[in-house]
Order: sequence, then C-alpha cells, then structure tokens
Amino acid sequence: MSRVRGFTLLEMVITIAIFAIIYIAVATFLSDALRGREQLTESAEKLEDSQRAITYLTLDFEQLIARPVRDPYGDPMPAIIGRDNYVEFTRLGWANPFGLRDRSQMQRVIYSLEDGKLYRRYWPVLDTNVATEYQQDVLLDHVESFTVRYLDLTPQGEWVWKELWPDAALEAVPVWQQRLPKSIEVDIKLETGEEVHRFYRTVVNPWQ
Repeated sequence: MSRVRGFTLLEMVITIAIFAIIYIAVATFLSDALRGREQLTESAEKLEDSQRAITYLTLDFEQLIARPVRDPYGDPMPAIIGRDNYVEFTRLGWANPFGLRDRSQMQRVIYSLEDGKLYRRYWPVLDTNVATEYQQDVLLDHVESFTVRYLDLTPQGEWVWKELWPDAALEAVPVWQQRLPKSIEVDIKLETGEEVHRFYRTVVNPWQ
C-alpha cells in the first residue's frame, strides 16, 4: 500500500507567510488607492468651492452700483459699507427670468468672515424692515483672512488704498451723492495657504 505524504510544518509556515505577505501588499495597495481617491475628491471639492466663490465675487463686484438703501428703521445707508472682514453693497443683475417675481433686479449683498467661514448674504428687497429676513450661504470654509480695500482719489489728486468705506471725509455728504471708490481689491487667504486675489473696477455715481 502506497503512503500519502502531507505538508510538513515548515512548508505550512512558509505557505502561510507567503499568503500573509500577499495580503499585506494588497491591503496596503487598496488603502493607498482609497486614500488617494479621498485626497483627490477633497482637492476637487476645494477647487469647486474656490471657483464658485470667485464666480459670486465677480458677478457681485463687477455689477456694483451707486444705489443707497434704507435700514430696517428707515435710516439711509451708503451704497457701499466696508469694515474689517465685512463689506456690504448694492449690485445689479439679479436674474428675474420673464419678470415672474415681483422684485427688483438690484440686490443688496454682504460678504462677512465669521469663525473661519466666508458668508454671502442677501435680502429679497433693497429697503428692508424689521421683519425682513436675509438668505445666506457659506462660500468658503477654513478661511484665515478676508480683506477688502478701496482705491480712492483724494481731493489733492492722490491715489490712496483705504481699509474702510465710506471715508471719514464723506460722512457729511448725503449717501446718494457719495462717490464710489475707483477700484476694489479683494484678498482671501485660506488656512491651506491658498489665496484668492482680485481687483474690480467700479462705476461713477451719476448723482455725485
């Protein structure tokens, strides 16, 4: 009678070791592939958010107009209000296809940096009251800084970048006669080190 020879203990150990090495290699490859996919998806989402933010900034700032508004208490407010991490202004071009909505094509918008988030807010009407509620959207997250500067031509003929608007010299001028800055600079720095930097020209106030 022939004898059936099985695997020795050493052969079993070697076989198990080979399968373990193959498993570790495959698991590592799959883990790296999944990690790369997640990083690619995250990068794509960040790029999409940046492009979306730039689109809103361009549409808003390039259509800025000299249209003052009234606050909820009826007090007049300038066409542009700018301070630290905040800018508020009136823009044209609020789409109203076929005039289906009973509202203006002008829009009052705000860009505000709060707790690392860049918000875009707007109201359904220009001249609000205490019951008017705004809509808001987070354009960018993980924002380190949001800076807006205003290029002004002084009465002395000098070009000066200013951090606040309206300038103190305009406080005595009625809001509908206040001049607009000649240009607006927007700078957004993200925590990742990326930066969005844009310049926008403005129109002339026809009532000035």
